Amino acid sequence: MAVIASKIDFKKPRQKMWGIIENNNLVSLPYGGETDSKGNLISDYTTNCYEDALEQAKLLLSQGITSQNVQVVEFVPYDYIMQPRV
Repeated sequence: MAVIASKIDFKKPRQKMWGIIENNNLVSLPYGGETDSKGNLISDYTTNCYEDALEQAKLLLSQGITSQNVQVVEFVPYDYIMQPRV
């Protein structure tokens, strides 16, 4: 079984990560204002900065995409979801 690399650290269930779903697909967005060694913004399907996710959603809406087709979502690790409530 292959392991898929992820920027989400599933060992920290309270880590905040956001993404944008546009027309049922994840959208690539800036990753918290981080830059690579050349100074270019790093883009990914998740971001650790809620404000970046909101800004990207505003850009999509300004391009004429209807608000019902754009959703800002928070990613929650699978293990955290499956913990029983006591």
